[in-house]
Amino acid sequence: MNIDEIRKISLVEFLNQLGYQPTGRDSKGLWFYSPCRSERKPSFHVNPRKGVWFDFGSGAGGDIFTLAGELCNSTDFIRQAEFIAQKMSMPIEKPYKPVPFIEQPTFEDVRVSKLESPALLKYLADRGIPRNIAQRYCVQVDYELHGKRYYAIGFENNAHGFELRNSFFKGSYPPKHITHIANGNARCNVFEGFIDFLSAERLGYNDGLDTIVLNSVANIQKAIAPLGDYTVIQCFLDNDAAGRAALARLRREFGDRVMDKSALYPNHKDLNDYLMSLYPKKSTKLKL
Repeated sequence: MNIDEIRKISLVEFLNQLGYQPTGRDSKGLWFYSPCRSERKPSFHVNPRKGVWFDFGSGAGGDIFTLAGELCNSTDFIRQAEFIAQKMSMPIEKPYKPVPFIEQPTFEDVRVSKLESPALLKYLADRGIPRNIAQRYCVQVDYELHGKRYYAIGFENNAHGFELRNSFFKGSYPPKHITHIANGNARCNVFEGFIDFLSAERLGYNDGLDTIVLNSVANIQKAIAPLGDYTVIQCFLDNDAAGRAALARLRREFGDRVMDKSALYPNHKDLNDYLMSLYPKKSTKLKL
């Protein structure tokens, strides 16, 4: 393997050979646990298109050669190249094929303010969420995308990203993470999305309990550590395959501490669907 061949090696493939796979992604690249040190939260960022990395925990960064130098503790270019060649020749027990990375459009000129938009408040009201609950937990996020201005309901997560919703859009402003609302209670409610959490507020199911909103069942692993502190874990998850799989994952981890609260809405896809059935929208059609 010569130097030119080494320069063409994907950082993602190199990290996979070292035993590291992506834990998440944002608009510019992929997140990993740092291969250079131990850490509890992934802070090692790779931009696959540019072939560069940056470790937010240590402040170091560079290309595949500088990463090799960090790992083999050498500034000698030849030694770095030898280290990469050696690692890339290692067999992989289970071949990993990275999903081709497509750089996502970047949110620009993002502005966060109090949720006041009549259209956004109406969207939530149509889903059974009153203004006072919406404004207590949500904000308004105005942003530019593809050169156009948009606005959405924003629900902040623990990494200061936002889940975004309006009548036409369901997405998120990175980074993606769970939202943990701690009130010092021994019990914790778990929801897949923030609309279900707001629905529980309307229905009186939260009652001062602690809360974790997954903001996607893909974030279930991120909830394991904080959930370990609770004696009772009440799950208001969706009545679908993904919701059942998330419930099973939590039961494997915490056993009898996990309670399935979906029995409260057995004939509905989720808690918000149940809420909307209790408070159906009034028809605006004229009676003839």
